[in-house]
Amino acid sequence: MHRIKYLALFISVAILFFISCNKNEEEDYTYSISKVWWTDSIDANLDKYATSKRLNLNVRIQENVSRRINARIFFKPHDASSFTFYSFMGERDVQGGDIDNHLSIAVGNPNKELSRGLYDFKIEIYEVSAGRVEAFVDPAENSLLSSQRFEESSNDKNYSIQVRWSDKRDRNANDYWQHARLNINVDIDAAMQKSVKAKLYYKSSSESNYKLYYEFPIFQIYGQDIKDTVSYVIGSQNIELLTGAYDFRIELYELNSNILVALADETLPELNDVKFEAEKDDEYYYTISNISWSNQVDLDADTYTQFRRLNFKVDVDKNSERTIFAKIYYRHPDSTDYSRYDSTANFKITGNLATNVKFINVGASAIQLDSAKYDFLISIYEPTDSDVESFQVSSGASVDTLLAKQKFELPSRDIKK
Repeated sequence: MHRIKYLALFISVAILFFISCNKNEEEDYTYSISKVWWTDSIDANLDKYATSKRLNLNVRIQENVSRRINARIFFKPHDASSFTFYSFMGERDVQGGDIDNHLSIAVGNPNKELSRGLYDFKIEIYEVSAGRVEAFVDPAENSLLSSQRFEESSNDKNYSIQVRWSDKRDRNANDYWQHARLNINVDIDAAMQKSVKAKLYYKSSSESNYKLYYEFPIFQIYGQDIKDTVSYVIGSQNIELLTGAYDFRIELYELNSNILVALADETLPELNDVKFEAEKDDEYYYTISNISWSNQVDLDADTYTQFRRLNFKVDVDKNSERTIFAKIYYRHPDSTDYSRYDSTANFKITGNLATNVKFINVGASAIQLDSAKYDFLISIYEPTDSDVESFQVSSGASVDTLLAKQKFELPSRDIKK
């Protein structure tokens, strides 16, 4: 009998615990939609009917928690009685503490387009882990969700923006550009010439607000001609960007109008999370030191050698491994120009390690030098994928006396007496 009582008590406690857990999992937090607004209205034919607009909202949770939410957007013709589902905004984490969390979605192109007319909208916020509506707003609560003008892009004069990066500067090869050229090609879907103007904005990928980076002078476009591409260098050559990921935004306007006719922003992969770094973090510099001569061969002891080894050390001012090669040049005293003597194969150096040494043999084993006092020059290069060599640093007779007026003679004249 006692065992039955204990079993019943245990079951009762378990049920209460299960109910309590479910209640905690479905904790009711205080949600609100604090603000709704529209941006980025695209109306190329300037008839006040947009082919696309961005619907923005701020969501707040009063309690100091973090929740994962989504939003459902509904629409209807203004005179209709019921709403139809349009789209989800997408799952995202939002923070409580009664702060604004920004969400947005493009209504119209490139999403589902709306035929020409006036439309009303409704927004519902819900937690991903639960299905109930936590907050909503409709035209009765916010007039900005009522009578919005839309039309399909086929009824508009359509502009498009294509972007591509070139001339990327990344000295340390870490995929963060010191600077790069952003090329912008603007097309229009008709064989017509238009005068347009463009504004380029940027922001850190972790931020919400864009800042103006550059405003292009007025330029001409014609149909879909790629030759009307314009470009601008972003990074250290202009406004320097500190190390990080950046988003970019291009706004296009027709001449003498402030109505947006085309837009490209971080929704394009080419303009999203683009990595840049400051010049000081990307640049590095080489130095040539410890120049010396060894292994001299001077059979007649007249101080003119038929052979010597030129030793040198190359360091880089950052503790990283670099691949380089060296060229040695020489100049006869009767000449004003240097001639290439020899070059090394590619070799690796790291920071200022003692192992960053190299040598080139000068004399009998390579080009033989007639009796004279020669100047020498050591030049350091980085290998590239093109035919253009990447010169880095040099050291010559004007810098180091051990490279000036070095005495050499032909082996045939270096005879032991």
